[in-house]
Amino acid sequence: MATRRRRTESEPVRREQLLGAARRVFREKGYNGATISDIVREAGVAQGTFYLYYSSKNAIAISLMEGVMERMAAAAESAMKSEASFEMKLGTLIGASFQVARQNADLFALAFIGADETHPEMHSESREHASILNTATDLFSEAIGAGDMKTMDPKIAARLVIGLMQHAIIEAFVSGEGEGDEPERLEQGVRVLLANALVRQP
Repeated sequence: MATRRRRTESEPVRREQLLGAARRVFREKGYNGATISDIVREAGVAQGTFYLYYSSKNAIAISLMEGVMERMAAAAESAMKSEASFEMKLGTLIGASFQVARQNADLFALAFIGADETHPEMHSESREHASILNTATDLFSEAIGAGDMKTMDPKIAARLVIGLMQHAIIEAFVSGEGEGDEPERLEQGVRVLLANALVRQP
């Protein structure tokens, strides 16, 4: 019984150890250049240990991206809990999304460059992505009901807004366009564009 308990307690630690190693290897070698052997060598574990937690290189890469999307979903939800105006909440949602992307630019590159063609499931809609869409939809529904947002289908608005932010984030941190102050300019551009498009002026 004691052995089982120690193993259970170590599982999250071991998983994080493998994720951290995979992230470092992917950052250095890219998705296609990385191997499971590289990851276990970096983690300092046996190759068999890897397969206790992940079935493949693709599986651990997807897990890394899911972690980023979880952080982005949490940031979006937190941004919506304030008592600020709709325009301020919208700006906070954009800022929080860019901040998570800024802190995880290597993982966005992993999803949208290294595995873009061969593993599209890495950037398909996930539970976390759906959570962000739902948060944005709720924000827009509330704002339309209060007369603070121009009238439109809130679900369509959420899809368009998240799509625009995703594209801007890729431009800022993945495609090579975002050099110097370009990420900040793109973030500000999204803020201004969406405020003008969505916020109902008094």
